[in-house]
Amino acid sequence: MRLTIPQPQFLKNLQMVEHVVNERSTLPILANVLLETANNELLLTATDLDVGIQCRFPLSPPTEQGAVALPARKLTTIVRELPEDLVTLEAKKNHTATLNCGTSSFRIPGLPAEDFPVLPPTDGGEGVRIPQAALKALVAQTAYAMSMEETRFILNGALLAAQKNTLTMVATDGRRLAVATAAATSVGKQPLEAVIPSKTVRELGRLLQEETDELALVPLKDNQLTFRFGQTTIVTRLIEGQFPSYEKVIPPPSKNTMTCQRQQLTNAIRRASLMTTATSQAVVFELGRGRLIVSKESAELGSAREELEAEYAGEAMTVAFNPEFWLDVLKVLETEQVTIELSGPDRPAVIRQPSLTYLVLPMKVA
Repeated sequence: MRLTIPQPQFLKNLQMVEHVVNERSTLPILANVLLETANNELLLTATDLDVGIQCRFPLSPPTEQGAVALPARKLTTIVRELPEDLVTLEAKKNHTATLNCGTSSFRIPGLPAEDFPVLPPTDGGEGVRIPQAALKALVAQTAYAMSMEETRFILNGALLAAQKNTLTMVATDGRRLAVATAAATSVGKQPLEAVIPSKTVRELGRLLQEETDELALVPLKDNQLTFRFGQTTIVTRLIEGQFPSYEKVIPPPSKNTMTCQRQQLTNAIRRASLMTTATSQAVVFELGRGRLIVSKESAELGSAREELEAEYAGEAMTVAFNPEFWLDVLKVLETEQVTIELSGPDRPAVIRQPSLTYLVLPMKVA
């Protein structure tokens, strides 16, 4: 195979696929990216057998058809260092590729393309269609709540459910819950309910663009799902198991609410969190009429205290939270003010917005 491509374009597309590469796998081929040329197009494919990403882009003829698997990280590093000029890549029958750009020349040993895992066919099939920007927003509003612990594997991802022209994404780690919804263009005849692994969710957040172009989300055989948008395709295995019935843990709306400036609250929590330690993470909210005090006392580090103006007319209340659980959600909200429902020091606090419901459990303070 032989092709010529501008260095910036080559680098951009390599960076799109290389994140899923697993260099520590016992299968050497998984540390490679597959390059294929056909019909004056270059296809780049990378996979770790759980998540696969493929992107394609046009090439200027003449292009010789062929395929080769090259070390993903090394290839990306080399292309990044090349000047912004045309890159010529040529692969020989011995699976060795040469890269030439300006006065630079590299030789890279590769592996046979036939050894590379084949991604399942993704053409056709009925599924969900939704604007890219809408799915990107769903990911941003929920991904931070996914669990990183391995004890409950079903929580190491996000639930994606489509019904009645609405796509819902849900994530929880057992101590907080984020539920986001967006209008879908179509959802197909069969309702969709799938738990997407956290790695796939993060890749979607990285690759999706703020565009109105539609994304197609189509279920595949063998418990897999595909996302097609632009010239990019993501194929992922799904997490098997039953996602918790999240609707049951969301309390009914409470009239006991506190409203304050979102950025001021963010800043106060961040400053108070400077006094937290690994064994003492809780930051205290003291609520009184017309005010909110955010504070933290630590025997090791000292104390922090900040008073904010807030719309609050309920009874005086003191409740403690993990500060990160608030910082994560506050940075994805777009409103200048935030309203939080607070039913008691031992009851979950809730943010309800048209497209997002967020619930966080309080912490006990000795």
